[in-house]
Amino acid sequence: MPKVIATDLDGTLLDRQGRLSERNQKALQAAREHGLLTVAVTARAPRSVYRVPGLAPALDAALCCTGAIVYDTAARTAELRHPIPLPVARDLHDRLRDALPGAVFAVETGDRQIAQSPDLQIGVHYADPWTFLAPGDDPFAVLDADTEGVAEFIVRVPGSTGEDIAARTRHIEAPGVRRWHWGSFPELEFTADDAAKGTALAAWCAERGIAADEVVAFGDMPNDVSMLAWAGRSFAMAGAHAEAVAVATDRTGEAADDGVARAVESILELGPAW
Repeated sequence: MPKVIATDLDGTLLDRQGRLSERNQKALQAAREHGLLTVAVTARAPRSVYRVPGLAPALDAALCCTGAIVYDTAARTAELRHPIPLPVARDLHDRLRDALPGAVFAVETGDRQIAQSPDLQIGVHYADPWTFLAPGDDPFAVLDADTEGVAEFIVRVPGSTGEDIAARTRHIEAPGVRRWHWGSFPELEFTADDAAKGTALAAWCAERGIAADEVVAFGDMPNDVSMLAWAGRSFAMAGAHAEAVAVATDRTGEAADDGVARAVESILELGPAW
């Protein structure tokens, strides 16, 4: 029997509208009743985890902002462990702005998201406390004076795709920073190197004496790859990005078909033979 069930949220545990199905919720609760720990590993900020009805009570923790933040779902406390230093984020913003005409930018602090345009809301289905600026305004200018870093730095190019934006900016690198995309979604996201899902999950498990071969992980997108590759057993969702499929050990149904629940139920039924 594994010790940890780790799952991405959007497109994996949650459906396209960001909803948690009753079956998926019950599967996570059943896992906890069997002594397993359940953890969400997500690009969402903590506030967008606890707003999903029924989700937080089914989790032991959430690794948010692609692993930059550790969120205790019971205590509702969050710790930013892996920020992008402000000077690095500012330099990245300036270079991307020059390379991507028409791009709009946002920064995620863990407490709020500051965006240059309401366009950043398009395609984002969960309610969030946005702070909107005029296009071209400095997204860092409204941060608190004692802010030393940000959890995520985001660039969106309307009419483009994440893969295209990544290709156009491949020459732009920043020390200690990595990039993520969601295939056709027109965004590129940057986090600190240590804020990778696999790295964050490995650290969280190590703090509890849990090894990779005692972990089952679920995901569907390129930013899930490090987590799927690290876990002893991993499931790519039906319709998952090719990069996720390539590293996963198993496949399961899509989010709308309760793919996570189907796999978890099977694991619990098999018990020691999982």
